[in-house]
Amino acid sequence: VVALLGPYSAYGRMVSSVIGNGTTAVIIAAAVTFAVTAVCAALWGRAYCNTICPVGTVLGYVSHFSLHGPVFDKEKCNGCRLCERNCKASCINVGEQHVDMTRCVSCGNCMAQCPQGALHFGNRLKALKALKAPKAPNDTNDTKESQLSEDRRAFVKGLTLVGTAVTVDSIAKTVDGGLAAIEDKVTPKRQTRLTPPGALSAKHFAQHCTACQLCVAACPNQVLRPSEDLEHLMQPTMDFDRGYCRPECNRCSQVCPTGAIQPITIEERTAHQVGHAVWVKKNCVVLTDGVDCGNCARHCPTGAIEMVPLDDNDEVWVPAVNEELCIGCGACENLCPARPFSAIYVEGHETHREI
Repeated sequence: VVALLGPYSAYGRMVSSVIGNGTTAVIIAAAVTFAVTAVCAALWGRAYCNTICPVGTVLGYVSHFSLHGPVFDKEKCNGCRLCERNCKASCINVGEQHVDMTRCVSCGNCMAQCPQGALHFGNRLKALKALKAPKAPNDTNDTKESQLSEDRRAFVKGLTLVGTAVTVDSIAKTVDGGLAAIEDKVTPKRQTRLTPPGALSAKHFAQHCTACQLCVAACPNQVLRPSEDLEHLMQPTMDFDRGYCRPECNRCSQVCPTGAIQPITIEERTAHQVGHAVWVKKNCVVLTDGVDCGNCARHCPTGAIEMVPLDDNDEVWVPAVNEELCIGCGACENLCPARPFSAIYVEGHETHREI
């Protein structure tokens, strides 16, 4: 739950949804996150960062007890409110000459904008004892209205950019060049979910992944996408309807910031067995349509699949999988012509193996 509230993970889910790698559940989650963040920003400034985001909440609580920070010089302050208007965190109250350190990000804008030098970085405890809080001037409402107007403009601009990106993506998908529609594949129900090479095990991956979606965005083969499984919601899983995990690729292991996917070399990648292929006899076009195929065997990068005669006569040849050589790359599943269910699919391993 905490990982779902994290700002980096939330941003990753939004980006992956806009560029087309997201599922329905991800798009809904991203939309809700965006809406909540936008409402908080429009009405209460950094409320999302300070009260919902676990990172910001913890940091804000610790900062509340900060001994040093921006403090007012009562004799120099003339109430011009330049510091208040330029504060990106909306944490300055000129009327009370107080800086809310739970929201302050120490950007220094207030001190840089003050023409009187009434703000400086100093000991907050001494400053609080020395100052007596006067009543706020009458232009408090004007300041709030100005801040709200700026927030609304930023919200509308962001919404326009997202809408434009989604529209362009939708137009691109409608241009099919007049080709006949091909029935989409149905994702097989795997006994064990597939985790990326370098994840070590399903347990290790689940414990360390924050669902930031960096690996999803970096995957050049579109194999990784957010899971819809409630137990591992938003954490990346492997699917082969758009491509397969090429043995010469280790991009996901290079971008993972949490260690959920350990860095591996290309050589190590080809020796990592994340799963093994399983042949489903009833779906194979060799038997259902009576045609010669062998697509899975021809394209297997490790030679783990070979065609063998189904029975004593040599007329019908079907694939046989050598599980010791299979690394679970999904080339066979991706390139299998059977629709809507592949005649061969990859079953995941709880713990990755080295071959």
